[in-house]
Amino acid sequence: MDFLFVAIFLLFPAITLVLLQRAGFSVLRVGLPQFVVISLFFFAFLGTLPLYFGWDEYRVNVGVTDRLLVFQVMLFSGITMLFAVVGAVFAKTVFNKPAILNRFETIQINRKEARFLLLLVGFVLVVLYVYLNKIPKVALLVALFDSVSESKIARSMMGNDFSGKYHWYSLVIHDLANILTFSFFALYLAVRKKIYLFLFIITFFVSAFTALMATEKGPFAWLLIGLFLVYVLVKSSGRYPLKQLIVFFAIVLTFIALSYMFFMGTGELGQAFLNLFSRAFAGSIQPAYHYLEFFPDHQDFLMGASFPNPGGLLPHQPYALTKEVMNWVNPSGVEIGIVGSMPTVFWGEAYANYGLVGVFFIPFIIGFLLYLVDVVISKFIDTPFKIGFYVWLLIHYKSLSITGFTGYLIDFYLIVLSFIFVLIISISNKLKIKLKARC
Repeated sequence: MDFLFVAIFLLFPAITLVLLQRAGFSVLRVGLPQFVVISLFFFAFLGTLPLYFGWDEYRVNVGVTDRLLVFQVMLFSGITMLFAVVGAVFAKTVFNKPAILNRFETIQINRKEARFLLLLVGFVLVVLYVYLNKIPKVALLVALFDSVSESKIARSMMGNDFSGKYHWYSLVIHDLANILTFSFFALYLAVRKKIYLFLFIITFFVSAFTALMATEKGPFAWLLIGLFLVYVLVKSSGRYPLKQLIVFFAIVLTFIALSYMFFMGTGELGQAFLNLFSRAFAGSIQPAYHYLEFFPDHQDFLMGASFPNPGGLLPHQPYALTKEVMNWVNPSGVEIGIVGSMPTVFWGEAYANYGLVGVFFIPFIIGFLLYLVDVVISKFIDTPFKIGFYVWLLIHYKSLSITGFTGYLIDFYLIVLSFIFVLIISISNKLKIKLKARC
């Protein structure tokens, strides 16, 4: 079985890569479908190898020991990658469009757009000020000047235990702030004026602070990755420069490892890297393992029960999937009042609802829709704000590799930020939309 595991483990990404390349979705170019597939490979597939052979001691100690289940996780993640590509290729055929739609070869600069973005920066600063006045302590400052253990309490009060509608604050101080940072960076790279560099530095420090203020490592790492993607889109027309890519990720990984040493109390750099790789490559795979344990032996397939029910319009009470699995895996947490969750790669929710059929069907739909989003974005003229929004979309949808898909059915963040994007880019460019038939 070991030989079979390794053979299939190597075969799935090889077939996926060949299919991507043959269809024109080059993994060496930035594009929404292939970016999500690459994310699936790293965060939902690659980590099955050390899990299967027991190399990840932490995951073994918490109960990931059934090699046959890990084998099944690998198969389902491989199927997900492959059928997401098939869905994107099918959409490409239906729409009769090229695979790479957003190349950003000619970037339009509009001062009116820049002024709108500057107004949004002011809005972000006001919202951040209000948010900081609503929380008792900033976890980052507690970690720096007090203790790591107390910073965890402060972190909880900044998010899960925040007294208010945190998602609205998060939308502005995290997502919108990142879009503005990406946009001003793109503007500076395209024009090279000091004023745009100054505005980029301001927005970067705001985004960096909001990413780190809760002592989270991931948001800041993705902020840096987003800036690298902006550089690739502006300076390389979307083609990854491989040498710079390797150096960049070496720097990012080192930074995150050092953050683990400081925020998590990990004493040695080597151990910090091991913790980093375990968290990054197995953090969303371990929950998938438990989903396979839980369904259908302990819980019948949900048949759509985990889908959202906006306004109570549908005749069902949404099943709290991630919480129920967490409570089953860790019942002791329920006894002491800890409310946890266990999200995983989106095929986990597909399996929980529809079994094996969902593992094949839902990734196909996801791939189709990702390409459709690319088509819609390509209709707008290429501006720095479009680049900022597009990079945010890449990072937003990569989370399919670590969370369920139903959150994207009624996507609060996408709806609000898309409205802002369309409104500003349309007004500042006098409702100009690219008509591909005339290009």
